[in-house]
Amino acid sequence: MRREWFEGALADFAKTLVLDEARPVVPLAELVRGETLDRQLLKVYGSELMPDQQPVLVSQWMKYYAMQLIPPVMVANLVHGVSWPLAVDQLSFALHERGILDGVRFDGEPFDASNADDPFERFAPLLENLQQVIDRLSAYGGVAPSVLWGNAGDYLESCLRQLNPIHPAAGAVGYGLLREKTRPDGTRNPLFNAITYREGKDGQSIRQRRSCCLSHRVEWVGRCEHCPLAR
Repeated sequence: MRREWFEGALADFAKTLVLDEARPVVPLAELVRGETLDRQLLKVYGSELMPDQQPVLVSQWMKYYAMQLIPPVMVANLVHGVSWPLAVDQLSFALHERGILDGVRFDGEPFDASNADDPFERFAPLLENLQQVIDRLSAYGGVAPSVLWGNAGDYLESCLRQLNPIHPAAGAVGYGLLREKTRPDGTRNPLFNAITYREGKDGQSIRQRRSCCLSHRVEWVGRCEHCPLAR
């Protein structure tokens, strides 16, 4: 990875990258195994929530995953026209001492991704990665895939909203992932309208998720700021 890809105004998008080769990381394929998830969630949330609130905790885990992965992938692709291989066995993550995901390392070499105009083709490696991870988490935690895709869409939209003032043309391409109801092959796009905006009583724009992340089920986690149930 080239450090200059994330200089200046783009520096915030690289905060989750693990660039120190000496820093310990765990392969993603290991992290999404049931036994490993059991240990992670128990360490982070304790026996009072795990396993009784397992669906909520899995949804929170997916938030951390999207937070680490999506920003550097989007910027490398949209601004510099490159992508990393994103198969489950080609990513590793650092863990915070609390047990939460705390940085991503790309194990493969970047490749040219600038020749695809269609956002679904351009971001095929990311979409395939999200599909595989969400399938595993959904089966493990009994969570509807739409909840987990909603978490991914939330961070994707946040990333694009931050990138758009810096690189408007790049942001416009990325928004295609959120605005198209179906993929080019006719299948449903699970990221469609993951985030919408509506006008509040005071005239201010209100950002709102399409699907609930389940956090309201645990009192100390609380309702997320953009909860669709808070109307």
